[in-house]
Formats: sequence, structure tokens, C-alpha cells
Amino acid sequence: MNATFLNDPYNYSFCLYVLGITSLPIHVFGVYCILFQTPETMKRVKWVMFNLHVLSCCLDISLNILCQPFIVTPVFGGILLGLLHHWNVSPAVIVYLMVTLLELVYVSTSSIFENRFFILFAEKSFWRIARYPYYLMNIALAFLYFVPTMKDVPDQKVARDWIFKNYPQISHFNNFDIYVVAYETKTRDQIENRMIISTVILTIELFTFFFLLHWNMKKAKRNMTMSPKTLAAHSAFLRAINMQIAIPAVIIGTPQVLMTILGFLDYSSPEIDIIGYMLMSIHGVSSTLVMLYCHTPYRQFCQSLVGRRLKIFRHHTTSLTVT
Repeated sequence: MNATFLNDPYNYSFCLYVLGITSLPIHVFGVYCILFQTPETMKRVKWVMFNLHVLSCCLDISLNILCQPFIVTPVFGGILLGLLHHWNVSPAVIVYLMVTLLELVYVSTSSIFENRFFILFAEKSFWRIARYPYYLMNIALAFLYFVPTMKDVPDQKVARDWIFKNYPQISHFNNFDIYVVAYETKTRDQIENRMIISTVILTIELFTFFFLLHWNMKKAKRNMTMSPKTLAAHSAFLRAINMQIAIPAVIIGTPQVLMTILGFLDYSSPEIDIIGYMLMSIHGVSSTLVMLYCHTPYRQFCQSLVGRRLKIFRHHTTSLTVT
């Protein structure tokens, strides 16, 4: 099997470094906007937005700079190419970091909708107390989810011998340190089952608060318990949040769904896997760009910056012409 540009680890690593370094200023600018350009009317959602933004950015940086996982299909594992690998950090720690960050991003996404539901409709209900154990459970799930998998990681020498014997098509990766998470069918099935359970739990939570929030807003509009101006402001914010979450989710979700379907069909495509992980590594920056565009205060701030630049440019051009 001849390695193409996409499934060469060095080319893949280079592309991720380019994506990561290009994205860093956008991440920092997003942090600045949330901290210093969020108006008083949005102060009660400021920190949940900041939390989601920082975790999404950390996930991006882990995938495209620090960790750089290169999945070796069809092995349940891969090659770690990022800075942490070059700094001799344990592969187990690197993998745990990536998976935990991904779980925390899921948790923080659902917390956006929970926060709005609580502030608007549930501050005087039982949820005022119940939300604390809910958050503790979710945080514990995020940090403990991958622990059973890490406990079952096989001896790497034995695993390496097994994968090269059973998958001769990956022999060209022989010179790389492949970290094998699992190779026995039973262990792989257990990992997949835990992944499905975790995904289902977090998805149910997210959509529960999403529908509760929208149902209560429709109810408030019908019963006129909110002024039209207040309702319009909350609706606009929710539309912006929906776009901020949905667009990056589609960007990274499409190749992931395709990879899952191909997996069920017993067909492997290294190129599709690699494109999927590269798209996942820009989840945070795509979310930041959507946030800057969809939320009016941030969009107006960006427009003011661009307007200032254009004015300076026009003034500079005029001066040159006069001279």
C-alpha cells in the first residue's frame, strides 16, 4: 500500500501545526471578546460561554498542536505526533487528556442550555438545588469515563506484535511508535459500549434542556409572562447559541458519521479518518468564528475594528495622493 500525502504521518503533523498556529490568534481574540466585550445584559451567561469557549479551544490545541493523534486504521490505536510526544509525556496521559477534554466540551455545551433554562424558568423550582448534583455527576463522568479503558490497555510490545501480524497492510508504519488502546475483540466491544452509553447520556441531557427551554419560551409568549422586547432578546441569543453549536457540530459530525457507517460496512479509509480528525481539530475555531458573527455585541465590535482599519487606510491613501 503506497502512502498518499494524507496518510503520511509527517505531512499530517505539518498540516495540523499550520491549522493550530493559524487558529491561536482567533482563540485569543474570542477570549478577549467574551471577557471585555460582553455587555451587562449578557453577564449571567458570560462565564458559561467562557467555559465552553476555553474548553473548545483547549480541545483544538490538544488535537492540532499538543497531541496530534494519527489513527492507524484498522488498529484501535494510533501514532501520537504532537509536542507532548516530543516532550516524552506518557502516551496514556496524552490519550486520557484528549478524551477527557472531548467529554468536558460535551458537558459544557449542554450547560449553556441548562444555564438559560435555570435563569429564565427554574430559579425558584427544585432545580435550584438539583442542578448541583447534576453538574457533579457530569464532571465525574467526564473525568472517569476513560479510566476503565486505560486500566485495560494491553502490554504495548505484545499488542504491537499482534497488530503487525494480523494487519500486514500497516507494515509501513513499523518505524513509528503505535500506541494500541485495545486489540482483543471483547475489550474493543466494551470500549465501544461505554462510548455509546456516554454519548447517549450527554445527548439526552442536551436535548432535554434544549426542548425545555424552547417549550417554556413558547409558553411565555403564549401567556404573555414576558415583555415582547425581553422575549425577542432571549430568542435572538438562543438562535445565536444554536448556530454556534450546530455549525461546528455539522463540520465535525459529518465525517464522524461517515467513518461509523464505513466501520459497520467493514470498510476502512485512512484518508477519511484523517480528514475527520483534522476537521475535529478546528471545532473550537469554527465555533469562535460563528460566535463572533452571530452574537450582536461581538459582531459590532469586530465591525468597529474593521471600520477603524479602513478609515486609517483611506486617510493614509489620501495623504499619499495629496503629497
